[in-house]
Amino acid sequence: MTTFAKTNQSEVQTHETRRLAWVEYIKAAAFVWIFLVHLTEHIFGGPYFANPNAAWPPLAERINQLQPLQGYGWLNLPVNALRYFGWLGDHGVQLFLIISGFGLTWGLLRRSANQPLPLRSFYQRRAERIYPLWWMAHLFVLFGSFFVNVLDASLTDPNFYLSLLGIRITPSQLYAFSAAWWYIGLLIQLYAVYPLLWAGLRRWGPTRLLVVACAVSFGIRAVGLLVFTDYLDAWSRGAIFITRLPEFVFGISLAAWMQRDYAGVDRRLRAPAAVLGSLALFVTGFGLSLTLLGMTIALFMLGIGAFGLLYAALQSRAGGRQGWWAKIWLWVGKHSYALFLVHMPLVLICVPDNLNNGVRFLLGTLAAIVLTVVGAVVLETTTNQVQKRLGQLYQRVGWQGVAVRLGAVIVVVGVLAAGGELLVRQLAPQEVNGWGERPALQPHPDFGWTLKPSTVTRLRWAGYDYVVTANSLGFPGPEYSPEKAVNTFRILTVGDAFTSAEGVNTELAWPRLLEPQLRQQYPQRSIEVQNFAMTGYGPQHYAAVMTAFVPVYQPDVVIVEFFVNDLGDILISEDQFRASIGFGQPEGDSLSALVGLKHLRRFLDLNILDPLVELVRNRPHPDGYTLSNLSALEQNAPQLDAARQQITEQLRQIQDVTTANGGQVLAVIVPASVQVCPTADLAYYPRSVDLNDSARFDLEQPQRILTEIAAAVGVPIYDLRETLRRLVACPYQPYNMHWLPAGHEAVAAFVAETLAARSLP
Repeated sequence: MTTFAKTNQSEVQTHETRRLAWVEYIKAAAFVWIFLVHLTEHIFGGPYFANPNAAWPPLAERINQLQPLQGYGWLNLPVNALRYFGWLGDHGVQLFLIISGFGLTWGLLRRSANQPLPLRSFYQRRAERIYPLWWMAHLFVLFGSFFVNVLDASLTDPNFYLSLLGIRITPSQLYAFSAAWWYIGLLIQLYAVYPLLWAGLRRWGPTRLLVVACAVSFGIRAVGLLVFTDYLDAWSRGAIFITRLPEFVFGISLAAWMQRDYAGVDRRLRAPAAVLGSLALFVTGFGLSLTLLGMTIALFMLGIGAFGLLYAALQSRAGGRQGWWAKIWLWVGKHSYALFLVHMPLVLICVPDNLNNGVRFLLGTLAAIVLTVVGAVVLETTTNQVQKRLGQLYQRVGWQGVAVRLGAVIVVVGVLAAGGELLVRQLAPQEVNGWGERPALQPHPDFGWTLKPSTVTRLRWAGYDYVVTANSLGFPGPEYSPEKAVNTFRILTVGDAFTSAEGVNTELAWPRLLEPQLRQQYPQRSIEVQNFAMTGYGPQHYAAVMTAFVPVYQPDVVIVEFFVNDLGDILISEDQFRASIGFGQPEGDSLSALVGLKHLRRFLDLNILDPLVELVRNRPHPDGYTLSNLSALEQNAPQLDAARQQITEQLRQIQDVTTANGGQVLAVIVPASVQVCPTADLAYYPRSVDLNDSARFDLEQPQRILTEIAAAVGVPIYDLRETLRRLVACPYQPYNMHWLPAGHEAVAAFVAETLAARSLP
């Protein structure tokens, strides 16, 4: 009798599993769709439809974005199919919400349809379902942040601890670490209020519950859509549960309807009229998703429409024979939570952000798929093993013993990590929390920033180890009296780090070397060269500094040093400059930097992750691209016209104030290292970049534009490329972008010769 009962129960469970196999199929479809949306957004950018935000463009532009892409030849059709279908993948979230409400309610109705919800056991089961994998995923992300800069989790970030609890409601929290994780914060909120929904289901029944939920949610959602600006994206997406309640409640109501009459509901959902209705809902919802008020109900309509279409397509297969394809879909559905948690960073890492190389795109996509599966298995296996070990440990030593041992492990790991951080700080300090020069700098109300006056600062970072000496004005080198003695020839220099001498001691800067050379050439004259250059300055700073000091010092010559990146620096605001310098941030050797392991993480990024990404994905090393100043050589950059105009104005201002005070202006152009040295001599050069690609780079562009600007203003300007190319060895730092002492010596000699040729002094 007992054996028969067990067999009968097993048969019932098997029948139930087969009957509800569509649940796993739809979960699998939802995950695949979400995977695709992150893939396509990585390549094509995000769609405007269904994504209102503070910068949402006009309706015509939103519609125009839907125009098919051209330029892929015979691949136009599949490329556009991927783009459109992938962009719709955001609506996989609605499917997850529906299935979550359904699965939770179906199980409870089977066990305790007419009983109050046991809150303690309910919340315990939900926590056991959500949090172990969630917490382990956070640990994976925290560890991965040492190697993968797209994760950027840190123990010093309060958002990390809030996310551990499942709190992801503010714009800064919503997309932290892994942008897809915003959904888990929403799901936890819905689970938290589920007992109220269960009570409503018991009191009102499924239909009335759904009507009430929709009425309340749509009304509140509409108000937020009309009122919010900066919070519009978070509100529309579902940072607060009330905005996405209808989809979840639809799943709850569907479970109740099916409990009453499974066969009848199943038959009606698969009827041709229902399929056409689902299609109409989806199409109408898509149209509404292009408008702000339409977004009040668009996501609900899209979700219900997609669910109806998938149910009709998948339910007929759910009860049949399970071949290998069905087994794959069942596996994906059962493991969709773990797959969801790990997939997005892997897409960003593995998949190229363009379709320029079809083979690389396909291989990257395949790698992302394989690694997502492997990552999910590892995440689940690790979580299960940790839970198992902790359970066994608890049986032996109790919670106190578990806490003590976990604390000891955390301390050991922390000590090892802190040791690695301190070791990197000592042997290879990195540029963290702003510029490496920041310890020597201070904000300035007129010039943006200067050196800290009358200080000597040793700077060590990114291969540099040098001493900066500041005068009382906050500029490098010695300072002369404003009173100009008879027979004195005075030069003021202004420029950026190549003239302030980043990377070498201040006394080795070319303006310092120029002064004794001129004194030797003109022993009958008193020579004074005063340096007003500053690391990071752009043309706007050159003009501000010269406008302030030329009338004071009455120079005979002003030498303006331009660097090729000035065509970009001129367009950077003062606030952006100060933020990048790091004013207001903790110092690089602070306790918070130690806790955040800033130097260690930066070291691993530069020396392990970025080179590996460049090798695997053929994507330029970002730091190397910056140090090579390749962006200054990119053809037809959109900002060049604005840069040209503004630099012309700044140079004219320098010319006017100098001539008004009896002086002359000369200018020199400092080339990028790649314009002078073989790329093999530059350790940072991104090997995946072909500098000879004339369709992408114009190696003459910055010099040509700056020369044209100087000619228009009437300022003689000199290109330093040939001077630096004549040196036997590369004059640029092998691990950074500035000059070695030999570069400064060559430029000082060139400037001295140029002044002599112009009979100056």
